[in-house]
Amino acid sequence: LQQTGKIEQAEKLYRRIISDHSQLVEAKYLLANLLKSKGMFSEASDLYLQIMEQQPAYTQAHFSYSSIHKYRDKTDPHIGLMLDLNQKSGLTNENKTQLAFALAKAFENIGDYPQAFKYLKSGNDLRFAEFNYQIDSDRDLIQSIIKNFSREAMSRVQNKPESSSKPIFIVGMPRSGTSLVEKIIASHSDVFGAGELDYIFALGTGLFLKESKHFQFRPLDTYPNESFELFGKSYLEKIDLLDRQHGRLTDKMPFNMMMIGLIKVALPNAIIIHCVREPNDTCLSIYKQNFTTGNYRFAYDLKTTGQFHKQYQRLMQHWHEVMPSEIYDVSYEALTHEPEAEIRKLLAACD
Repeated sequence: LQQTGKIEQAEKLYRRIISDHSQLVEAKYLLANLLKSKGMFSEASDLYLQIMEQQPAYTQAHFSYSSIHKYRDKTDPHIGLMLDLNQKSGLTNENKTQLAFALAKAFENIGDYPQAFKYLKSGNDLRFAEFNYQIDSDRDLIQSIIKNFSREAMSRVQNKPESSSKPIFIVGMPRSGTSLVEKIIASHSDVFGAGELDYIFALGTGLFLKESKHFQFRPLDTYPNESFELFGKSYLEKIDLLDRQHGRLTDKMPFNMMMIGLIKVALPNAIIIHCVREPNDTCLSIYKQNFTTGNYRFAYDLKTTGQFHKQYQRLMQHWHEVMPSEIYDVSYEALTHEPEAEIRKLLAACD
């Protein structure tokens, strides 16, 4: 229920489970996360603290609690609790990672930046070791996009595009303001906020990249027209299952930026919003984030984060050159400093 957006029904069921089985820390943790997503931080904090008392080594609770707790000084009892736990043997790498990111947040709050960075690097190093990421494959994929999605090549595709104007795609780097932009647009009565959907990337991969030996696009005229039509039709069917009550739906998967060419061929009336943020702020914000998915394998090393950002800039410059009036750039800095003026422009861009 929670994953399909039925938040209130999910909340009721979590509360019922907890009332019957108070020992189930997993249910308390999921309810706390749900409440956190609704902005109910006080009750969420209470649940995280209950979990820590019941099961001190449940490091997910420490990590999530740290994200909404404001640490005032080093005497905060939660810092001591995490430091003690961090010294214990038998912790998994996942446990250590969660504690490291939580301690980094705590020490940043109290202004101890050397300690904050020490734990931040420790957590990132553990996650980076999971992936052993190199920029080569992403650089080659982006190069194949730039090579094959020219204006001329896209205009020659003989598919029957979908006419729907329901999707609003919000793209860009992670931590560039995509969540903020979606919350703004989805507060409109005719918009359903769907969050980060993997539909577009999965469809693009399955229909256009799966057969590729090196995971790169071929010339567009080597694909059957039916592939482009299935891409658009399948996406609309999937989002209709999520919501049929609203005229518009926001999809804020940042990596849909890779699929903008396919989107505009198959769904030419879709709106594309590109979130832009100062590069150093973006990359540092990414480095401070322990992402819950494996989508952002580049994110746990400062060098590879910078390398990926350079490739992202190349790609977005290409899309602007190929379709100069089809993508609306919204500046994170302008949006936060002059919200009313920027929101009016944003809504106008979304028609």
